[in-house]
Amino acid sequence: MTEEGSPLFKNGDGLFNTHVYLEDLQEVIRDQMKTNAELGPGTKYTIVGDGNGFMSRVVLVDPDWTVSDEHLPKRFVLKITSCMHVLNVLDQMNLPDKRESALWSIFEYEAQGLHNREVNLYEIFGKWDIDNLLLSPKVYFSKKFDSENQTKGFFGMEFVENAITRHLYINLKPYELHAVLKALAIFQAEGLKLNKEEQESVTGYDLEKIVGKMFSVSGLKGIFDQAREINPEELSETANRVEAFGLELVNFDMVKNLNTYLGIKKDVLVHGDLWSANIMWTEKEDGELKVNKIIDYQSIQLGNPAQDLVRLFTSTLSGSDRRAYWEKLVEQFYEYFLEAVKDKNVPYTLEQLKESYRFYFVTGSLLMLPMLGPIAKVKLAEMTDPKEIEECRNILTEKAEIILEDMEHWHLYSRDTIKKWQGEGAETTL
Repeated sequence: MTEEGSPLFKNGDGLFNTHVYLEDLQEVIRDQMKTNAELGPGTKYTIVGDGNGFMSRVVLVDPDWTVSDEHLPKRFVLKITSCMHVLNVLDQMNLPDKRESALWSIFEYEAQGLHNREVNLYEIFGKWDIDNLLLSPKVYFSKKFDSENQTKGFFGMEFVENAITRHLYINLKPYELHAVLKALAIFQAEGLKLNKEEQESVTGYDLEKIVGKMFSVSGLKGIFDQAREINPEELSETANRVEAFGLELVNFDMVKNLNTYLGIKKDVLVHGDLWSANIMWTEKEDGELKVNKIIDYQSIQLGNPAQDLVRLFTSTLSGSDRRAYWEKLVEQFYEYFLEAVKDKNVPYTLEQLKESYRFYFVTGSLLMLPMLGPIAKVKLAEMTDPKEIEECRNILTEKAEIILEDMEHWHLYSRDTIKKWQGEGAETTL
């Protein structure tokens, strides 16, 4: 597909340069919310999301409803599939040809499927009967892509008042992740109950297809170049050492078949993008922050139970805390998981979960490093205080350095373990 053949990569004439018009919203709201109310001329639209809507325009809507109706929200968030943020990140990467980049490919070929699967998951959420669920804000209406609709994908969801994002350059304490781990455990446990139709509605995420270019020879070079750029003096030596492994770091077959390889009985529901930017926090009365909602399920899939844990830990914790506490956090997650499944038909053991973490760490880290590089660069560019910028850069440097060191460690562990198993005659394609 060429740039000219990709309508989602072109500005539209609709809301905030997307292809979605007010009339499109009105039609879906009338149909799905069962109302004659429309968004009147006094409706206010404000771009929000703090730059976190990677494949979307995220807009806060303060509606001027033309008809008073108690079930209509006083405010809501409108999320429209859009290339704007992708193009911004690509500009920061200074690539000779944007269309040859992995990010371009992800959006060009997968944006519609990612959006539709996310909407499908929200429909599944609506069937779950769980108290105090942090997994998602309420969704009011949505529109999927289909053969006749190639450019208009959006949904409207609950606005969480006073919510903040604690981005990559803010280190969380390990105990602060417990609420996220409990929500994720419930998410996996409920996912075990999906029927065949529901499973198919959230299936289709293909890691190799989506990030294949990113994990090519040139793609890996770009990843490590971006890592070094965070702090060349501090990171170059470690990045050079890990980069020297080359394509040996890439093993799509292992990731795809990891559950089978480790004897895990069943694939589990995976958020797929559980990093710091997709966790919303609000302030309690005592001034402490608490997890409010987990958002952005565009990368939903069925896969390995450690995928979300690796991404969560590498994005939210300092490198030293992650290295020191990952096993304790995995154990805490497993306790929550057993509680959620009520010890019935548990698809994996604690040791299988830990081994999954070890084997998936390299792949998960290769996916995280670009977040620490160009995407963090976009955020840092918004800052004006030199002291704040330096503090953030130091946090990112420490995070990246220990991620790189642990990539080397767990790559050697995985490689040697696989060779040992193969030498013992184990049946494996890895």
